[in-house]
Amino acid sequence: HIEINLILAILSAVTMTLGNLIAISQNNVKRLLAYSGIAHIGYILIGFVASGMLGIQSIIIYTLAYLFMNIGAFAMVIAIYNKIGSDDIRDYAGLSDKNPMLSLVFVIFLLSLAGIPPTAGFIGKFFVFASAIDFGYLWLAIIGILNSVIALYYYFRIAYQIYFVKPQIKEEIKPSFSLKVVIAVSLIMVLVICFYPEVFINLSKESARYFSGVF
Repeated sequence: HIEINLILAILSAVTMTLGNLIAISQNNVKRLLAYSGIAHIGYILIGFVASGMLGIQSIIIYTLAYLFMNIGAFAMVIAIYNKIGSDDIRDYAGLSDKNPMLSLVFVIFLLSLAGIPPTAGFIGKFFVFASAIDFGYLWLAIIGILNSVIALYYYFRIAYQIYFVKPQIKEEIKPSFSLKVVIAVSLIMVLVICFYPEVFINLSKESARYFSGVF
C-alpha cells in the first residue's frame, strides 16, 4: 500500500512538472491550455495519493473546479479564433481595448486555472495540497506549490498580452450563442464555487463518505 502511494506521488510530481515545463514554452494558446491540463491531472493525482476522506474530497472539488474553468477558457479561445483566425498568444495583444467584458471573463478563468485566491481553482488546490500534507507527503505539496508558481507565469503571459500590449485586435469579438451559453455556465459555476465553497465542501464530504469504501 505504501509503495503504491509512493509510485502515485512520484507520478503526480512528474506529471505536473512535465506539463508545466512544456506549457511555459508555448505560444499557441490551445496547446498551452492542453499541456497545462496535463499538469492539472498531476494535481488531481495528489488526492489519490492521500486517499482517505480528505483525499477523495479533494479529488471531487478539484475536478469540479477544473472542469468549469478549463471548459470556459477553451470556449474563450475558440471564440477568439473564430474572429481573428489565430491561436498565437501574441495575436491576443490589446484584446481588452475593444472587448473589455470578454477580456475580464477570460482573465477570471486564467486566475482560477492558476489557483489565485479567491477562485474555484484556489479552493481546489488548497484541498489537494492539504490532503498531501495530512497524509505525510509534505514534499509533494511543496512540489505542487512550486508548479503553481510556474503556471502563474504562463497564464499571466496571456493576461499581459490582453491588457498591456499595444492593441492588434481592432474589432469586437462576438461569440456564437452556443459559446455564450458555455462561457456563461462555466463562469457562473467558477464564481459559485469561489464564493460559496461550503456548499461544494459539504457535497464533497457526502460523496467522500459514499466512495470511501472504494479507495
